[in-house]
Amino acid sequence: MTNSTPAPSEHAILVVDDEQNIVNAIRRELSSPPYGRFRYTVEGFSDPQAALERAKEKEFEVVLTDFRMPGMDGLEFLKQLHGIQPDCARVVLSGQTDLESLVHMINQTHIYRFIPKPWSSYFLKSTIAQAIDWRRTFRDNRRMAKLLREKGIDLPLDAISRVEQILIVDDDLAVAHALARDLKHQSRLDDVFAAMRNEFQSQHAPELDSNRLSIQVSDSPLHALKMADEITFSCVISDYQMPGMDGSKFLEAFAEKQPDAELIMISGVATLDAIVYALDMAHISHFVAKPWVDYELRAMVAQALTHRRMTLENTILARMCKERFLDFAGE
Repeated sequence: MTNSTPAPSEHAILVVDDEQNIVNAIRRELSSPPYGRFRYTVEGFSDPQAALERAKEKEFEVVLTDFRMPGMDGLEFLKQLHGIQPDCARVVLSGQTDLESLVHMINQTHIYRFIPKPWSSYFLKSTIAQAIDWRRTFRDNRRMAKLLREKGIDLPLDAISRVEQILIVDDDLAVAHALARDLKHQSRLDDVFAAMRNEFQSQHAPELDSNRLSIQVSDSPLHALKMADEITFSCVISDYQMPGMDGSKFLEAFAEKQPDAELIMISGVATLDAIVYALDMAHISHFVAKPWVDYELRAMVAQALTHRRMTLENTILARMCKERFLDFAGE
């Protein structure tokens, strides 16, 4: 009798690039050893519209898309794909993206990673594997949280603080305090901007409650990292160009200390490479250009805080669900 090891399940990957040779090359990469932990079923399209039609028929775990494509660019494609499959992890693989386009993809479609062309086979495979893990954890936590809520079980009142701790790091304290003031004080254009976003997105835009904000400022990345040992922060807003440690490296180090914090970079001088590093290594949720627009800043922070609270609630409820299952199994 021979022992047979079951074959690993295959994960569905969608690849979209107007160059068919790129689609074929990625399919070969993902179908060739070393495989890593996962095996993949790859469907590739050179026409973004055809890819969207296929996404209406089949669920994909990760999408790899180019940015510059004729007829429909990567930004518009990802927006439409989100409406069809909101849980599909979004990865952009491109060699021609400019800084403004990258910022739009981060802020509007919340891409998981950016991979420059020509790509590294190792980085491509590790990125997809991490995206699969991230998506699975997110969906599992949401599913288990839903099970508890359906049974009338919700979070303990003190599970998550009602006060949102925000840390602003900028080597110019005047700028840091100006950011803090803009977060605390609502602009007359906030309501107009929120109404425009609601109409565009067909859903209620989150609002920033200044009464629930506690804002700390620091002009030193090293000091800010020490603060992370004492205070749990909901959101960190960091400048890029700072002495001693740039914003990308600082946010990466902060993410290691507090992986649940939402991270936002703000800069007027950050390069494309710096923003890509911050996205891939620190997983920033937004990028804000200097000089900033106050109501847009507030909207981004409100969205980041809403996302963090929802994710944290699901994570805690999922942990409670697992503990109850283990307790039941042990009886």
